[in-house]
Amino acid sequence: MSIKTATMDYCRIFTILFLVLVTLIIIQPVSASLETGNTTPLVTMGQFVIKDVSPALGNPGDTKTVTITIKNINTDKSAYAVSTLIKPENLNYLQIEGGMAKFGSVQVMPLDSFPVQYTISIKENSPKGIYYIPITCVWSTSEAGTVKYQEDLYFGINVIDNPELLKIDTTSITTDPGHVYPGDSFILKVTLNNHGNNNISQIRAIINTEKPFSSVGTSTEQYISVLTPGQSEVASYSLQVDKLAQSRLYNLNLSLQYIDNFNRLQNQQISFGINVEESSGVYIQDVRLDPTSLYPGTEGLLQVQIVNAGTNNVENVRIPISGGDNILNQRQNFIGILSPGSSTAETSSYGVLVNRETQPGSYGMNIQINYDDLSGEHFSKANLYIVKINEPSSMIPVSSTLLQQICYALIFIIISYGVFLSVGSRIEKEQNSVTGEDDERTR
Repeated sequence: MSIKTATMDYCRIFTILFLVLVTLIIIQPVSASLETGNTTPLVTMGQFVIKDVSPALGNPGDTKTVTITIKNINTDKSAYAVSTLIKPENLNYLQIEGGMAKFGSVQVMPLDSFPVQYTISIKENSPKGIYYIPITCVWSTSEAGTVKYQEDLYFGINVIDNPELLKIDTTSITTDPGHVYPGDSFILKVTLNNHGNNNISQIRAIINTEKPFSSVGTSTEQYISVLTPGQSEVASYSLQVDKLAQSRLYNLNLSLQYIDNFNRLQNQQISFGINVEESSGVYIQDVRLDPTSLYPGTEGLLQVQIVNAGTNNVENVRIPISGGDNILNQRQNFIGILSPGSSTAETSSYGVLVNRETQPGSYGMNIQINYDDLSGEHFSKANLYIVKINEPSSMIPVSSTLLQQICYALIFIIISYGVFLSVGSRIEKEQNSVTGEDDERTR
């Protein structure tokens, strides 16, 4: 073997050893990484979502076991050795009782779910609101795999006030006067009561006035310094209703702001209804009788005109008439819906036929108006109308004016006849006197 050949062999061996050494240096960190199980985030995978959290509500001071259901949304890949982790620095007013890490499932099939449970305590001074807690899912993509993937998810716990510890409510809503009509001014009295177990203080009760209501002379805000458990106070407001307001039930909102026993500012909304009643209902505007004078045997027409003086439609309007026997041949009419306003007045007509045996005199008729308002409440009003049946003056009924004219004519005829007789008598005497004088001359 020559020196040149030996040198080339050594160079080849050295090169091979160098390459092996470099390969070992490169592969060793990867092996170490696989053995120690370091996690590699898989941002684009989106493997899991939180499907359900139960219970999701709590009060200050509560300790609850919360079940979190997590779903594998991948349609073709299972997840293996799935576990979860919650970091304590992300809890704020909440605290995890027990371990932060939970083992979820050996294998989660595609589109399958698994539950994990955490015992969560809510601190006594926790302000109400929703607290979002990050929870990290860790899993492998193969059953024997050691490379771990992770994904951060979030679930919320809604902290609300304990109604047994803090509760303010209205025990009565009254108005003075008791009935409110369009255009009225009235006093609204709201009784506030502390139903809780702790004092509440610096209470501001603000009435939110909207059309058709407005405040008159006083503030829309009332102040109560403190309410002890079981104590009640009355907040009063002077209000007015617009005169054009429709008659119905209106909703009013009362905003409450107060300090609780943890020195926290609380806000509360209370709603209640104020009923604006009809200022006036349906009434009879006019009653007409044709002919105006009735006699036994007379036929005619009785017309009743009604009008809705309220602000809303009324329904099922009907007008029955009782009394006046042997005078009317129709006793009831149905109108239906009657709109408000004088321009929409309705006239109901009834046939009149006076029985020939009806005795002359005055007869009372009770005209009744029945109707329902929009809420279905029934109303009824009655009016008395007097009909007079006159004594028949002759077989041929004539009016007083015609009778007077006939009398004048008869008197004129009698006077004229007397004058005619008187003038005729004088003429005859004069003629007889002239005839006698002529006879004497002839002789």
